[in-house]
Amino acid sequence: MTTQYRILVAAAFLFHAIVLFVLPKLQFLFSADSMQMMRYGGHGAHVAMNHPILFGLYLLPFPAFLALYFFKNWGRYLLLSFLFVALLDSFFFGVSISGPPETFFGYGASLLDGAIMGLIFLSPLKERFSKPLN
Repeated sequence: MTTQYRILVAAAFLFHAIVLFVLPKLQFLFSADSMQMMRYGGHGAHVAMNHPILFGLYLLPFPAFLALYFFKNWGRYLLLSFLFVALLDSFFFGVSISGPPETFFGYGASLLDGAIMGLIFLSPLKERFSKPLN
């Protein structure tokens, strides 16, 4: 079970990295219509969407996944915090518009995050996180 868990964590890390770092540089993957619509992403936001703190929020899963890979207990709570903030941000960050490649990797990342959350909090694997010095 540990190997499959680590594969999920690595895949989630990869999917989040693709969405955050790779796809913005590969704009040719998006149609002209998608690019035009994506310019309206963030419309109606209650906060400045280009603030560096917001980018910092989207970086939270990366240290969490590294910690989870090595069964560090704090990684569980960091990922839980990120997912909680991501859930609440929908009320403040305005309209979310994404093209087909971003939607695919975004949904994939969400599904992987959910599977990981189930394993680290609800499966027998959670005992690996309660060892001392984690």
